[in-house]
Amino acid sequence: MGPQHHCQTAETPVFYPKKVSAQYRRGVQYHPTAALQVIEGLMHLHIKAKMQSTLFKMLLLSLLVFIAALLQASSASPVPASKKPRPVNLSYSCMRVTGKGDKRDDVPVILLHGLGLSKESWMGVYQLLALKTKKRVCIVDLRNHGDSPWSDQSDIASMAEDIKQLMGRLKAEKAIVLGHSMGGKAAVHFTLTYPDNVEKLIVEDMRPNGLTPRALEEVQVFLALLQKTSEIMPQGVSEKEAKRTIFKFLNEQLEKLNDTSALLNPKVVDFLPIRCRNGKCAWKTNTQLVKYILKDFATLLNESSGRYDGPTLFVYGTASPFKVNEDESNIKKLFPNAKLVGIEGASHVVHEREEFVDTVIRFINGK
Repeated sequence: MGPQHHCQTAETPVFYPKKVSAQYRRGVQYHPTAALQVIEGLMHLHIKAKMQSTLFKMLLLSLLVFIAALLQASSASPVPASKKPRPVNLSYSCMRVTGKGDKRDDVPVILLHGLGLSKESWMGVYQLLALKTKKRVCIVDLRNHGDSPWSDQSDIASMAEDIKQLMGRLKAEKAIVLGHSMGGKAAVHFTLTYPDNVEKLIVEDMRPNGLTPRALEEVQVFLALLQKTSEIMPQGVSEKEAKRTIFKFLNEQLEKLNDTSALLNPKVVDFLPIRCRNGKCAWKTNTQLVKYILKDFATLLNESSGRYDGPTLFVYGTASPFKVNEDESNIKKLFPNAKLVGIEGASHVVHEREEFVDTVIRFINGK
């Protein structure tokens, strides 16, 4: 089956994040999405595990994020500079909410997820953005994720070329690009490579280049956990049974916090990003990336360079280990008109917060 790409109409049900204010939800049924459910459950551990080991601190950043910050400035398998990245056709889904008399807007908003996630991680958020901005909002599976093709080239430059090709398929000369974590890095690289194709840039909890020592340490420890879950992944079983096995393993790890309130809700077990085909079960993310990363992490830290003078917004969590605010001087060198907004108490997954959604809507609608 080829990549899925379709645009949803205004008749599509609108689903809002749990923490979005009641005025947005009035009269609309809310169905929390799989990614946000698991992320919210694990983010609950942030306070409980502050004094625990690095392993559990990384768990707070969410299993579904996997290595969400892993490639903040990196590639999974180094690509020689002389080899031009070959784009792949990304899987995507779009939504536009318009009413009578609304002027058609041909500048889409493209949402890019973190590593280990998929386009579904934006469910709830992207419908709200479509409703409040009246723009076509598109969620995308980056290469090696979700329903998009897997490739040996998994570097940020390749992802930027994929985005460029996607814009051609969308028949869009310009786009507003919003990326979280690895998606933020991809958005940065795309914007600096093709500044004339970006109307506005929004980056969620992401530095343009590099990681803090604490974030790097947590990423490396979390890689070991990811390897462990891959090792114990059951084979020859149903997808449901595989998810239950990994769910049980994670809760056993979380029980070491000696706080039963920190355990994952059983309702999220069906939403773990695990896929079983022909008796073989694995994470939906291409975990071969981990092997490359563990071999030589240092070679993965590619620099993004250039200059983009357009409207730019960096939204970060004040409790995140990536400390985006401390990188303001470097951000301003690449993005002179960048505005930094901190969401109080938020960690790495900021888009589950009402303040994030409100901030992004104001920025998109601003002239």
